[in-house]
Amino acid sequence: MGGAVQLVTRMDGTHDALFSGAEASAAAGSFDTKREAISLWLKPGPFRLFGHGTHEISAGDFEFVDDNGTRENPDDDRTTNRVNNNFEAWNGILRSSAEVPGVGTALLGYYDAARENGVPGLGSNQSISARSERRRRLGQFRFDGAPRFDERLAWSATGFYQRANEQFHDPAGEIALTAEETDNTINAYGGTARLKYLIPGNRFSVEANGTATTEQFHPVEKLPEPENGPDRWRRSVMIALGGDAYLIGQALVVSGLFRFERHADEFGGETSYPWLPPSAQGRFEHETTSPSAGARWHALAWLTVKGNIGRYYRLPTFLELFGNIGSVTGNAALEPEAGLNRDIGLVVDVARAGFARSLFAELSFFKNDVDHLILFFPNSQSTSRPTNIGAARIRGIESSVSAALPRGFDLVAGYTYLDTEDTSDIPYYHGNQLPSRPAHDVNTSLSYTWRALRATYEMQYLSANFLDRANLRETSARSLQALILVLRAPVSGLSLTLEGRNLTDEHTEDVAGFPLPGRSVYSTLGYRY
Repeated sequence: MGGAVQLVTRMDGTHDALFSGAEASAAAGSFDTKREAISLWLKPGPFRLFGHGTHEISAGDFEFVDDNGTRENPDDDRTTNRVNNNFEAWNGILRSSAEVPGVGTALLGYYDAARENGVPGLGSNQSISARSERRRRLGQFRFDGAPRFDERLAWSATGFYQRANEQFHDPAGEIALTAEETDNTINAYGGTARLKYLIPGNRFSVEANGTATTEQFHPVEKLPEPENGPDRWRRSVMIALGGDAYLIGQALVVSGLFRFERHADEFGGETSYPWLPPSAQGRFEHETTSPSAGARWHALAWLTVKGNIGRYYRLPTFLELFGNIGSVTGNAALEPEAGLNRDIGLVVDVARAGFARSLFAELSFFKNDVDHLILFFPNSQSTSRPTNIGAARIRGIESSVSAALPRGFDLVAGYTYLDTEDTSDIPYYHGNQLPSRPAHDVNTSLSYTWRALRATYEMQYLSANFLDRANLRETSARSLQALILVLRAPVSGLSLTLEGRNLTDEHTEDVAGFPLPGRSVYSTLGYRY
């Protein structure tokens, strides 16, 4: 039997994650943030139980530079406080698993999260009273069957049910310029079955899996007159057949996969929301096939060469189609995304490399051609809207390295280079860089461990990027630095963590244009038993 309890308090802090779009409106940063968390788990024999819960609350009133909506005129810039950015959030996870002798392992999980927050809008046009409430509940069942036929057959099955509810309150019309009071719900359920068989001789394996899901979008309008529906439905089926071939003494693995997808959308009558464009009505069916192939060659004990090519297909989500009637305005005319993805790369994994105690490095080159790419663009001073790009090309480099160095030092670094281009037929946009896609993204961390103390320096750099398709609105580059100190106390299981974020107090914004907080300090007191 084991367990853990953790208590966390954050002072003058903000979230660790980078938020964008609608999430950034309420959680891009915060001041006077406090967070408590507790985790427990039990492992008595074949039965296991895990539980975790957190509560977080923040005033969200950090300072930022307001350019007054005139980026090219610094004379009217001023430092002001973020308003209506407070939030309170709860989430909990409960998961249990049990072994059934001779049959397999069953896992049952439940996740529940709730959040209430202000919707402040963009920095130059903050709302005072708009609020949002969200709750998401997810139940999941999974069964991993015991291997059959001399352990050549592996099989598993999963099922889930999810209910997501979002309420938006804007009686003063600060976000969408008209009074709104909505209560939207998305219900989704489905399941997956998977079989994988290793053919005698151990040179080939085949795999089959199938997925079926159903989604329902139920909108409710309370202003100006109460109205329910109409409901929207989406039913999807996916069947995939694939296999692996193990060649040259299993040093070379060649893989292939063929996916068939069928989606049926049933959209009811037109809504009466005056701020939404006309939406499609009736039944719409989509069928597509997505073949893909890949290879992985263990050229040396420490070197692997890999490559993949395949087509992909993605339907617009309900959020993209109908929005959340808050910071995101839907676009019911969206077309599905489709494209061809290609990548080739090298992986180096060395137990010892010169003075390094271990070294892992990965380098990949990729090129993706996408038709009807879906991107979010500012739709007003307070909202964004998804739009299809007729065609786009995305290529670049992804690299990462991690090394255990002498004298207690550890290094982790990653770099992504993106070369994006709008390849649509519209002359005004053709050849432009895609918005919200910075060309350079660097993340590094250097840690030093001495006895009970561990110190980590982190740096993230994002180059400038555009907010609009015409490449007229640009956010500046940013470099954020952090220092984290972890002290493990003599009492077993007790630790103290101090974090300093944005140490140079940069006043900047995220890739979607939402302001981020300046210098922040966190403290965490943890106990594990």
